Amino acid sequence: MFFMIEMRTAKINRSPVAGAKIGDQYFPETLATIAITKKGLVVCRNLGSLNGRNVTAAKVKGLTKLEDALEARIEFCTSEARALGVAEGMTGKEALMKLQGSR
Repeated sequence: MFFMIEMRTAKINRSPVAGAKIGDQYFPETLATIAITKKGLVVCRNLGSLNGRNVTAAKVKGLTKLEDALEARIEFCTSEARALGVAEGMTGKEALMKLQGSR
């Protein structure tokens, strides 16, 4: 199996956010979409295994591209993300701003 990885960047408050879309070359479905900042990430995947492992992350649902992460609502976040001000219900953009240290 070969994975296809599409990398993109975006800016939030003039700070870069890296994005990765991971897919399988044989299936159109996206396996994972990730937006990454200096302090943590917003991901469209199950985070249960990351909680308690010192990973700062927040989960959203239904992403197919980086831009979707900005509008999607946070469904779950690790305790490390919560300590930085990330909470369920905020947008991915708001969470990424918290993870950048903005606001």
